[in-house]
Amino acid sequence: MKSASSKFLQIFLLLVLVGAAPGLCAQGGGQYELTGRLNLVGSSGKPTNDVLGYGIAIHRRINDDWYLGINFDHSPEFDFERPAEILDIKSDSEIDAVGTMTMLSVIAERRFALDSDSWSGFWNLGAGINDIDMDDADGAIRGGGTYDIETDIDTELILLGGVGLLQQIGENWTGRYQLTAEHHSGDWDIRDRISGATGKIDDYAIYGLRIGLSYRF
Repeated sequence: MKSASSKFLQIFLLLVLVGAAPGLCAQGGGQYELTGRLNLVGSSGKPTNDVLGYGIAIHRRINDDWYLGINFDHSPEFDFERPAEILDIKSDSEIDAVGTMTMLSVIAERRFALDSDSWSGFWNLGAGINDIDMDDADGAIRGGGTYDIETDIDTELILLGGVGLLQQIGENWTGRYQLTAEHHSGDWDIRDRISGATGKIDDYAIYGLRIGLSYRF
């Protein structure tokens, strides 16, 4: 069953942006960037392969080289790969559990010039929290019987970093292309309601590409 945690994070980010709006309008002068982005990220298959989604980020320029960013990223649907295998249950077929993932993070970003009028580079480091809601997975056991697996996941702490390129495509518009890596400190408790078998997933990594379009104001 879905929890209210993802909605809580979305409302929290909305309040942050609304609260910052008067300051953003007053500052102006290119101090801020608002970015929408697509997230093409994944993992090794334990616990997931693909975590596709989207995000929004706001960056504030601190000086000519450094920016501070707040990121909100959401995956509306991703697969927890074959939870029955973690409990040593021999399933008749490969059945995944389906979940949603919502992350709120803060980063410090260093930008630097390249030998180009339209391209520049950046790297960033940060930390955040991640909320996951996971559906149950049920199916038939090879040789007879059934299983019904539930997964309880605490809020994760995340360390993240990235490196990428910025492409100037207009007076106030910039394309953003980033390679990203995240370390998730997780606590996944997995249990089959029928047999009582239990399992855990702790730390795991996510990596991939974020492609965005930024507006400076």
